[in-house]
Amino acid sequence: MRKKWLFMFLLFLLVACNQTDEKKDRSEKLTKEAGRMMEENVEVIVSLVGKKEATLKGEEAKIAANIISKAEKQNVIGELGEPEYVITVKKNGQEEKYKAWLRTEARTGWLQKETDPKSFYLLSKVNTEKLLSLFPAVPLTQNGGEQQSAITQITKKDLQITRFHIKTKENTVNYTVYYTISDALYKKLEKEKNYYFQLQIPVKVQKVINKENSEQVQGELVKEGYKQYEVNFVVPVSSISSSQLKMLEAYYDQYNLKVFNNKKEEIGAFQNIIEIVKEYGEKMQLER
Repeated sequence: MRKKWLFMFLLFLLVACNQTDEKKDRSEKLTKEAGRMMEENVEVIVSLVGKKEATLKGEEAKIAANIISKAEKQNVIGELGEPEYVITVKKNGQEEKYKAWLRTEARTGWLQKETDPKSFYLLSKVNTEKLLSLFPAVPLTQNGGEQQSAITQITKKDLQITRFHIKTKENTVNYTVYYTISDALYKKLEKEKNYYFQLQIPVKVQKVINKENSEQVQGELVKEGYKQYEVNFVVPVSSISSSQLKMLEAYYDQYNLKVFNNKKEEIGAFQNIIEIVKEYGEKMQLER
């Protein structure tokens, strides 16, 4: 009995020692890995094409390098023209160069590796926005001595309605208007910042939802040279049937759109906007 007890004690002691050694080895590995991560040297050099370069270091460099590494290779063929940025990622003695296009109207970004010039890599909208917030801004292009006058009128020459969508839920009607602006209007809105929209509801729909207009909604601030934007109107409704909601989704006629400046003065009115979408489409003088 004593020999059996002694054997069990030695076996227990051996197992305990092995577990201690395993924990120690695991702890040492984790410590080494943490040390490696802390010592990881990352630097991202960003240059606007033809302009002075900027260098990201520390946490900003790691964020940028991580975003770039997440770009997904796309099976596309084509040319994107002159890149907006040239990016150099230096990481632990290794270097990778990229061309970057980050201001597409789709709000997504494109990368092209110097070592793989025939392939393009796509960045999500969120990651593109993060990179733009870290990178130097594109300088504003101003004509010498030119002063932008205040916005007094907006017409179809400067704002083109390209799409109009209606979606309903149990207690709301959601309207989305997509629009494209001209270069001239972009410059004015860049200066004035705030502008507003209001949707006028047709009489046929007023009888169902008991509202003549939506609330005034602020337009998206223009940025990064983008010309395509959208505005969303949420109109609460009550005491209407599912069949009435379906009717609202199907009826697009006679909605009007009003535009207001930063003082909330009316500066534009677009009648029966679904007809504008049908008639004009993309026929706008964007280089005005």
